[in-house]
Amino acid sequence: MEIVVTGPSGKLGGALVRLWQGEHIVHGLGREVLDLGKPNELARALENYSFDAIVNGAAMANPEHCENNPEEARRVNTESPAALARICGERGARLVHFSTDYVLDGSREGLKDEEAPVHPLNEYGRSKLAGENLVLEEHAESIVCRVSWIFGTEPGGFLESFLARAGRGEELQAVEDKFSKPTCVTEIARVVLALLERGDLKGLFHLTHEGAPESWWSYASKVLGFAHALGLLEELKEVRRQKMADAARLQVARPIHTAMDPARLRAELGGGGGSWQEAARARVQELLE
Repeated sequence: MEIVVTGPSGKLGGALVRLWQGEHIVHGLGREVLDLGKPNELARALENYSFDAIVNGAAMANPEHCENNPEEARRVNTESPAALARICGERGARLVHFSTDYVLDGSREGLKDEEAPVHPLNEYGRSKLAGENLVLEEHAESIVCRVSWIFGTEPGGFLESFLARAGRGEELQAVEDKFSKPTCVTEIARVVLALLERGDLKGLFHLTHEGAPESWWSYASKVLGFAHALGLLEELKEVRRQKMADAARLQVARPIHTAMDPARLRAELGGGGGSWQEAARARVQELLE
């Protein structure tokens, strides 16, 4: 398969390029070639590339930055994904577009499947939800994958940065009243290829592991437990609980309960990706080695 991956210098796009190279022909097209801030120029930028699919790993994902720069957020998260879908439709290719759990209505506890209500609270969520809708309007054969709390990337995400802080002996705290699901990037890479190999699958998927919701606090505490058991940390560090309202870095409203249930993946692909805990243990072992 010949695949264009956007955002190869980012965490998700870079990981997908690394994981797929050698197995497929992968074109990692960075901003210098494919600038999602300029949606009207994307078709021309892709003229000299052949591809069976575009996997859109690029986004403006910082909620505070999106809130302060709404027009840029709309170009990157809404207009450019729609343009990529239109290009794929014209060229007989598939698009895989990544979205976020931040589009969901987070007012109620529990897991949310693909039929769950949406109600984004910030410009990041609004721009991503509009992107989802336009992608599927422009090219009905597209696939939209909502993802959350990705780990296993380079540079690392929450898991890797939290372990680094623990290793430096820093005081550790994590938010206890925001709930979602950690997801390993290797599982994302596996599932996206499985979806692309099935020509009959399209539309919206919640791409995460099976399992119960986690808070940032429970996630961090479990990861530290894995690291201590595997010998990466000599001492099992205590993580202080923090309220989301007291976290100074979180200046923009975020939905509380957005843990996703991969219902369609379970029905269509039969699951098989294992738990996030198994993947996190493997990631900790990888960091140890």
